[in-house]
Amino acid sequence: MAEFDPRGTRARFAGIRRDYAQAVQAEEVSIEQGAVAQLEAEAVSMEQSAVAAMRTERATLRDSAAAVVATKSAALDGTYVGVLASPVVRGEVHTWFDLRTAFAVGLGLAVGSFALSLGRGMLRSLFR
Repeated sequence: MAEFDPRGTRARFAGIRRDYAQAVQAEEVSIEQGAVAQLEAEAVSMEQSAVAAMRTERATLRDSAAAVVATKSAALDGTYVGVLASPVVRGEVHTWFDLRTAFAVGLGLAVGSFALSLGRGMLRSLFR
């Protein structure tokens, strides 16, 4: 069920229940036991569902899975996410790569690069 905005093609509300959708764009999206490939919305509520890529302002996911989530605020319960980009995260979530991991990896690469260049400089000065 979807209500379409008369000003454009974006739906005001989209509901998916025990179904699959390739792409969904709406202000509010509710998914129950469904799957979506691409999702873009202001607010998303998912339960026992899966999404490949999601971009939203607010996301609430329960017992769900997502490959990539980009949101300003996430409430996640029993959810598995591959890549999570969100400054505010509440609940129980299992991620493979999130903002803290990205920061740690970036810091590690910077320190490693500095150490290698410092070591090369020291070796060059010793063997001249």
